[in-house]
Amino acid sequence: MKKEFLVSILLIGSAAANLFGVTAFTGYAGGKLNQSAKEEADNYEGQLKLQAFFAGQFNFSQNIWSHLEFSIDTDNLLTDDIFKKTPAQFRIEELSITGKMSLNNNVNYVSAFIGMYDPIGSDILLQRYFGIDPIASKVTDSWLGTGNSILYPQWGIGISDVIKSYSWPGLIGLYLYVNSEDEEYKVFNADLRTAVCFRYFTMDLAAGLGAPLSDKNQGKDVIVAVDKLYWHMGTTFLLGNNYTGASLFGQMGINNASIKPKGSQMTITPETCYFLVEPRFYNGIAHTHISFYILPKDTVAELMILDNTMGVNLNIFKNVTTRNSIFTMGMHLGAGFDDKYIDDVLDYKDYKLSDLNVNLIPYFSTNVLAGTLNTSLKVKFKKFANGEPEKAFEIDIGYKCKL
Repeated sequence: MKKEFLVSILLIGSAAANLFGVTAFTGYAGGKLNQSAKEEADNYEGQLKLQAFFAGQFNFSQNIWSHLEFSIDTDNLLTDDIFKKTPAQFRIEELSITGKMSLNNNVNYVSAFIGMYDPIGSDILLQRYFGIDPIASKVTDSWLGTGNSILYPQWGIGISDVIKSYSWPGLIGLYLYVNSEDEEYKVFNADLRTAVCFRYFTMDLAAGLGAPLSDKNQGKDVIVAVDKLYWHMGTTFLLGNNYTGASLFGQMGINNASIKPKGSQMTITPETCYFLVEPRFYNGIAHTHISFYILPKDTVAELMILDNTMGVNLNIFKNVTTRNSIFTMGMHLGAGFDDKYIDDVLDYKDYKLSDLNVNLIPYFSTNVLAGTLNTSLKVKFKKFANGEPEKAFEIDIGYKCKL
């Protein structure tokens, strides 16, 4: 089914390109090298990993376009296998085609997609439909795509219909898609989404239900049966904007909370809850962001800055514009605990100072040619305390450019 749907989209895109003539293209590409020490090794063993992505938009006309985005995440390149085969994870983040139609005071966007389309938690939807500058937290930076972290995995094969108003800065959307979030069955999902973008308030809110589609009911074969439901929701908001003296950014989400018909039992798994609150301050010279977070383990695994599921991070940075370049220099100072979730917040007896991880990350970025060069050095102080100073440093060098 996935392959048939993918081929159908590509055929539609090809037909649209022939129908409307010359196809316009815009895109982004990026890659990052990470040098660190193997955590599991007894002695120091260096490793070098590559993360890269490509994202492109093909405009067949003013009213029809498609998006393609994919990422690559490799294993260690510092082995003899680099000259043969290096294991890597390849992932299609998004493959979609969208049509635009004007209806009175509204504009309607109808899309068919595979993968993550307008993922909740990223600010991609806000940028696409409202043309705003990025507002996502810098602690959720990732090099596995154009977006940041996601609140819940809104992925699969499906369609969406988004209606945006001409008269006020808001939209409402419906997303219908099928994925394999359940271990046994395919899951049909229906999500409602709304977003607004005012000068001093921006919000993106989504909520939906997932129904595992079973082919058995009480041991008998049936066409389809639903014996439980999943529900999920998430929101991203910003009070103020990127240029006010003080603002408040936040993200909250719940994924795969199950509802069973017997007794209307509802179960929320703490490990899938997402919480991030970030007061931001700007004095005209430098920016200060203070992040308080509780994140799922899978989310943290894909992030560049954070190593813990619960903690706090201080980010101070300054943007400098000269005649020939624009550069940013800053520093992250973070402290947190791993494998702690929202149900552990009040269990003070389970917190040990020896489990506290403290990291310092000075970073620098500047424009080079048509893109941006990013560098950072992560210093892990717990490694010094554990007598492993050779494992205390991690270096990232990356480059992003517009194609």
